[in-house]
Amino acid sequence: MTKEIVLSDNASLKDRKIDEFTKGERPDGKKIGIYKDAEYAFFKQAINPMANGYVDLMLSRSFVGKMYVRPFGSGNFRFDSKDDKTGNLIGKYGVDIMGLNQDWFEKRQKDVYTFVLVNRIRKYAKIQ
Repeated sequence: MTKEIVLSDNASLKDRKIDEFTKGERPDGKKIGIYKDAEYAFFKQAINPMANGYVDLMLSRSFVGKMYVRPFGSGNFRFDSKDDKTGNLIGKYGVDIMGLNQDWFEKRQKDVYTFVLVNRIRKYAKIQ
């Protein structure tokens, strides 16, 4: 896949990432973590029942609001965020929280990106 196609899909990828965090999940489906403070866990459960009391990284929404997809390594992608808390959250919960769900991403490549790439090739071939 070309990098440009994936980066142009930032909004959809970000929406998927927000859904993941809303459920308190890492890209592999495991829970991000648990709160040590029972009162805070109860508070978080009340404002986001989808996470079922697990860490969701969604309190102010600033972190997820400032997220974007970026290239990482050769042909890989992950999220970053311009939020001041990003380094702290990665330090606390691990860099894997910034990854993409590989099953979903592979399906997206097959169902969407391949179609876009084929259309770009066809359009380019007509120009030549």
